[in-house]
Amino acid sequence: MEKHQLRSTLLLGISIGILGVLFSLLPMGSAWEEDAGLGLLFKLRGQRAPPESVEIISINGETAAQLGLGEEIPDWPRSLHAELIERLNQADVRLIVFDIFFKKARGVESDRQLADTIRQSGNVLLVSYQQQLQIKNSNGTHALEQLIPPTTILAEAALELAPFVLPKVPVKVSRFWTFSGNQKLLSLPAAALLHAADPGGKRLKQLLLGSLDAHGSSLQPPNLTDLHETALFIRNNPALVEHMQTQLEEQHKLRMSNLRYQQMQSVMHLFETPAYPHLNFYGPPGSIKTHSLQEILASPADSLNHLRGKTLFIGYAGAYQPKQKDGFYTVFSQSNGLDISGVEIAATAYANLLNQEILHHPHTGWIALLLILFGVGISLLFRFTPGLNGVFAGLVVGGAYFGSTHLLFSQFNLWLPWFIPLVIQLPVALVVSLIWHYQQMRTSREHLRRLFGYYLPGDVIERLARDNKQPAGLIDSAYGVCLASDAQNYTAMAEKMAPKVLQEYLNRYFKILFTPVRANKGIVSDVVGDAMLAIWPATEINHNMEQMACEAALEIGTAIQNSDLEPKLFTRIGLHSGELVMSHVGAIDHFEYRAVGDMVNTTSRIENLNKLLGTRILASEDFIKHLKRIQTRELGLFSVSGKEKPIKIFEVAAKSESVDASMLSLHQAFAEALLLWQMGERPAANRKFQLIAEDFPSDGPTNYYINQFADRRSTQKRKY
Repeated sequence: MEKHQLRSTLLLGISIGILGVLFSLLPMGSAWEEDAGLGLLFKLRGQRAPPESVEIISINGETAAQLGLGEEIPDWPRSLHAELIERLNQADVRLIVFDIFFKKARGVESDRQLADTIRQSGNVLLVSYQQQLQIKNSNGTHALEQLIPPTTILAEAALELAPFVLPKVPVKVSRFWTFSGNQKLLSLPAAALLHAADPGGKRLKQLLLGSLDAHGSSLQPPNLTDLHETALFIRNNPALVEHMQTQLEEQHKLRMSNLRYQQMQSVMHLFETPAYPHLNFYGPPGSIKTHSLQEILASPADSLNHLRGKTLFIGYAGAYQPKQKDGFYTVFSQSNGLDISGVEIAATAYANLLNQEILHHPHTGWIALLLILFGVGISLLFRFTPGLNGVFAGLVVGGAYFGSTHLLFSQFNLWLPWFIPLVIQLPVALVVSLIWHYQQMRTSREHLRRLFGYYLPGDVIERLARDNKQPAGLIDSAYGVCLASDAQNYTAMAEKMAPKVLQEYLNRYFKILFTPVRANKGIVSDVVGDAMLAIWPATEINHNMEQMACEAALEIGTAIQNSDLEPKLFTRIGLHSGELVMSHVGAIDHFEYRAVGDMVNTTSRIENLNKLLGTRILASEDFIKHLKRIQTRELGLFSVSGKEKPIKIFEVAAKSESVDASMLSLHQAFAEALLLWQMGERPAANRKFQLIAEDFPSDGPTNYYINQFADRRSTQKRKY
């Protein structure tokens, strides 16, 4: 590919990359990537096991029916919740989190009973309600957030109050807050993590104070009795988090257990996690182990030991919630209308934080870089593989990209965009590349019409036009490949044949030569006597032509041997590639358009070397370095007429699939001997060639070097 074409392809790729970036920044593109892209990744991954340390206790319509209570769950007696807390604490659970908003009092005695139970337990978190108010004044409308706690007696008894804000239906829920609202209060899952991982906050406070002392900072420590204030202070000072991590590592090495260390690592990770991360769902509704309230209340105390040390989330969950719609539309919402409940989303968020399984989504800058690189990559791909091959390659690359995103998502919780790259960028790149290739093909055909249109036959390059204009003085050049052939012992044979018989013989002979050339898209440029010159021209460098010319040369030998032509002429062939000069040669009213100049002369000289080396097909180094699946053998440097510098010559032996062990053995031994010869160690090389000749007495190149050594020895003796 020429430089200007490479630049054009890169510019196209960058443009397609920028197109992808623009789509990713638009709300519509972001919605596509999240709804379709992320949604499919979740569904392909399917259900996965949640942590065993978190479970759910559900309250639903079935609970109301079995307990003989009304459908208004907020009106249920608070003694029911108090009994539940007592039973859970008998099972020695770690933490109890109520995703039920106790907004109104339900009688002094009932509320006091629940408050006393909560206070005595010391491990109960209650959700508070966070609402946004629109305040209008002379300066306009302003949004004001207001945190509404549960009823006072319960709020004062709880270990912690924290909000848990989710959007209203039908907005799809895919994220949660770790620090919620303008006040950046710890959300319910984040507060649960801190209390479960570090009861009482002793270790967190110790790490914070140690970091402040070691940091030598002028920062004033927060009110350490206020968990929300402490957490927000740490989050707003990332340098402190780094130092706290260092202290934690040191404590782990000295005395901290692995379990406690992992829990504190989750706490440290909380302060580095985005305030609004994506949920990493465990599957459809009910993926987190769930018990009904009536099941817990009806079970014997000694049968609840399986809840020991776990965090329990309590809230509305189930296929039916009386007078209460607490399901949320998510990627796992069911076709029957069943959504994931708010309490299960809270438990999912907590489990994500505890196990450090937050869904990672790269920064916008990294996403932009990925989309640009993808655009450049597929543009280069389609440029190098046009047509149906490009379509197939695009499908393979697209499948590989999607497979990679799915693997990273499933194994490392890393969410990379795939919808925009595969549904927008890849088709656009393919269509533009196909149009581009079509235009270039048309331009190339028109150029070839001008280049070869006077005399070459139309079945070679589609259909070439004839023109009455005089071509005198017209010279064109192009990149090309030449194949020159010559028949051994033709002159002696021709002397013995009658002219008519010789004519018929040559017609049959050249038909055998022309067929492989044309089958491999070559052009027979010239025929003189028994010699043929075939060319593969192009308006731009295309190294597929060397492959086609080489296969034509190999097929010529096979075709002659398999023909009924008698006698069978041993045909020698030379191959070379480079700048091909096409010129109109002639005068007055007769011109011939043919390849001329150094390219043709060099090819002819290479073909003549076959006589010296006893070979059939020889090629230049420039020619063979672009071949695929062809067995070649380096024969050394040879001087040819018209060239100041020697040319490295190679023998074209056979297609790779036709190579046998004998040929490989010969080529390997010859390469070793040739290396000795080229290093100037002629006697050692000669001994090696002699050994080769014992096994391969008819190998021409080996005999050539043996004769060369003998001639040099003879010359040296005559000098002395």
